Amino acid sequence: MQIRLVRHALALAAAGVTVFAQSAAPVVKPTKSADETVLLPAFTITSEAENGYAANNSISATKVAAELSKMPVSIDVITEQLFKDYGLTEVFDIIGLSSGVQSTQRAATGNLESYTIRGFTTFFSARNGNTNLRSYDSANVARVEVVNGPASVLYGQLDPGGVANTVTKQPSAKAGSNLRLELGSWAYYRAELGTTGPLNAAGTLTYRIDGSWTDRDGYRDFDQMKKMFIAPVVRWAPRKGTALTLDLEAADMDLTGVANWPRYNNRVSANNIIVKFADMIPRTWNGQGPGLGTHTGNRIYSATLEHAFTDRIVLRNVAGVTNYRRNAYEAGATAINIAANTPAGQLPYSRSLSGSYSNGQTFANTLNLAARFDLSNRHYTRLVAGWEYVTARSYSESRASGISGGLGVATPPNWDLANPATWDRTVPLLSANRVTGYSGARFWDDKFYLVDALALFNERVMFLGGLNYSKIQSLTLNYAANSRLRIERDRTTPQAGGVFRVTKALGLYANYSESFRQITSLRTNADRSQTPFDPVIAKGYDYGFKFDFADGRYSGQGTVFRTVNLNGRQSFSATDAIGAYTYETQVGENQAKGFELRLAANLTKDFQLVGGYTQTHSFISKNPANPAIVGRAQIRSPTHAATITTSYRFNAGWLKGVSTGANVSYRGQAKAFETNDNFPYLLDPRLVVNARAGYTAKLFGRPVNYNLTGSNLFNEKYYPSSISMGDPTSYRLSAEYRF
Repeated sequence: MQIRLVRHALALAAAGVTVFAQSAAPVVKPTKSADETVLLPAFTITSEAENGYAANNSISATKVAAELSKMPVSIDVITEQLFKDYGLTEVFDIIGLSSGVQSTQRAATGNLESYTIRGFTTFFSARNGNTNLRSYDSANVARVEVVNGPASVLYGQLDPGGVANTVTKQPSAKAGSNLRLELGSWAYYRAELGTTGPLNAAGTLTYRIDGSWTDRDGYRDFDQMKKMFIAPVVRWAPRKGTALTLDLEAADMDLTGVANWPRYNNRVSANNIIVKFADMIPRTWNGQGPGLGTHTGNRIYSATLEHAFTDRIVLRNVAGVTNYRRNAYEAGATAINIAANTPAGQLPYSRSLSGSYSNGQTFANTLNLAARFDLSNRHYTRLVAGWEYVTARSYSESRASGISGGLGVATPPNWDLANPATWDRTVPLLSANRVTGYSGARFWDDKFYLVDALALFNERVMFLGGLNYSKIQSLTLNYAANSRLRIERDRTTPQAGGVFRVTKALGLYANYSESFRQITSLRTNADRSQTPFDPVIAKGYDYGFKFDFADGRYSGQGTVFRTVNLNGRQSFSATDAIGAYTYETQVGENQAKGFELRLAANLTKDFQLVGGYTQTHSFISKNPANPAIVGRAQIRSPTHAATITTSYRFNAGWLKGVSTGANVSYRGQAKAFETNDNFPYLLDPRLVVNARAGYTAKLFGRPVNYNLTGSNLFNEKYYPSSISMGDPTSYRLSAEYRF
C-alpha cells in the first residue's frame, strides 16, 4: 500500500462500513474524450486506490473491476482500513463487519466456520473469486466483498444467502514497507510485516511479502491460539498488459477449542422448571481443556497469467493448488440428565471425546476472457467468458471415546457442573481412541460461464446477464465398509438484471439470480432403492434503488429481496414386510424475504456517518415430513440487524492528527438451532458498542499510526452463536509504521 494511503487512512477512519460507503472527500469523476482509448478494467483491485472505508468498485459482480453503482447486485465491501482499525485479523471475524451478515459461528475446535446472510447459513467462502481457495489471515487481504443473494453464475456451488470473497494484496513497483505491532486484553500479541517493491531497475519484476505472528489467550479458561502466516508474491510484467504472478500462502495454527453453551444446549425441564445453567457456573467456564483443540496447516500455491491482446480484450488464467492437514480433537456434551433420584443440587453432565485426522488437496484452474465492444459512441457491451476446472481429494480418519471389541478408551465420567472438583480434564491422546471411520472423497467440477454487461445511452441504462453451466462428479469412499458412492449431476444457472438511472445520481434496479448446491450422499427412496439427490436450487429476486448525491457525499442503496430455496431434503418413516425404515424426498422449501438499507453521509469534510439496516423474515415454507414446523423461523437469522458508525478527525489545534470513531451494532433475537418442541434455543438480542481513537505522527520522517480500540464497551452479555458467549469488554492497542 502506497504512502498516499497512509497519510489519509486515520483521517478517514470510521467504525463500520456499508456496501456503498464513500470517502470523506467528494468524489470527482474524470471525463473521457470521445477518441480516448478504453483500457478494460483489470481483473484485480488494488487497495492503493482506496482511502479509509470507501469502496467504489468490485470484482465480485463480473470477475473484472466494475463500479458498484452500475451493477444490479447488492455487495458489501469491507476495506483494509476498517478491519485494521478494529483489530480484526481472522477473515471469519471480518465478515461479521458486514451489515448484511446476521450471524457468524466457528466450530468448537475452530475447524469449521460459517456465517448467515439473508437468512441462510453458508460454509462457502472465496479467494480472488475462487470458492475452492480461501484466505487464512488478514495480513495479505486488501478487502472482503460480501455478495448478497444467490450467485452461482460466477461462483458455482453456493448456498442461497451469498458468499464472502477476499481480494489479496498485489506487488507494487513503488517500494514500501509496513510494520504493525499489537497487544491487547488476555495476553494478546501480534506482529505483522509487509513489504513490496521492484526487483530490477526497470520495475518489470516486483515482489510482495506479507507475514504475521499471533499468540493470544481468551477470557475463557483454556482458550488459546498460536498462528504463523506468510504470503510471498512475485510478479513479472515484461510489457504493458502482460504479467505473470506467482504467489504462496502458508498458515499454521494451534487453537484450543471453545465450548460453553450450557445455558441453552443443556437446559432441562423438570417439574415444569427450566434450569438455566449459566446462573450456576462462571462465565469463563469452558468445556474443553488441555490436550484438546485443532492443529491446522494450510498451503496455497497459485500462478496467474494476464495478457491484454488489445486495450479491449484481456485474457487471464489462474492455476492454484491448495492442501491442508488437520488434527481436530474435542470434548462434546451429549446431555445433562436429571432423574428422579438425582441428588438435589447436582447437574450430571455427560461427556464424550471425538476427533479426526484429515488431509486434502484441491487443484483449480480458471480461464477468463474479457472483451469490450463499442456499439456506437453512446453504447457498448462488455463480455466475460470463463471456464473453470476443479479436482479435489480428501481423506479422513475419525476417532471417538468408548470401547468396542476391546479397543479404545473409556468414555469420560460425568461431571457435576455444580461441583468443580469433578471437572477432571485429563484426556487420553487422540490416537488412543477407537477408530470409528475411514473415508475418502474425490470431486470434479467443470464450469462454463458467460456474463454480459450492456451499457446504453451513455450508461444511463445498464443490463447484466449471464449463464453458468456446471457438471459435477463426486466419489465417496468408505474404506471400513469397502463401499463406493458416485454422483454425477449438471445444472445451468441464469442471472439477469438491470439499472435505470432516473437521474445522474439516482438509479432503479432489479435482478434475478439463482444458486445451486449438490448433496453428496445417496437418497433412500420409498421402495428402498437408492439414487443421488438433485441439486438444491435457490431463486432470488432483488428490487431497489441506488443513489449518489452531491458528488458522492451522500450515497447508498435500498433493496427489497425474496429468496426461495427449493428441493430441501426431507425424511419420512415407513414400515414394510422387512421392517421399519426411513426414506427421503426433496419437497422441502425455505424462504427469506426482507429489506436492506445502507447509507454513507459525509456531513462535513471531517465528519462521516455510515449505517446499514437489514430486515429479514426467513422461514420454513414447506416440510411434509414435519408440517408442524412450517412457518418457523430459520436458525441464526434475526429479524432485525442494524449498524451505525460515526467518524471524526481533528484538523486544527492541539488535537490535530487525532481521529475518533464509534460503531454500534444491533442484532435481534434469533433461533440457535431447530427443535421438535415448543422451547426453541435462542440467541440473545444484543446492542454492542465498539469505539476507537487514533493518532497520526511522524517517526524518522515517516508516518506512524497509533490506534486504541475498545470492544463491547458496555459489557453486553449475550450468545452470538450456539458455541459460546460473546467476549466481554476488551481493549487493543496497535502501532503501525510505514517506511
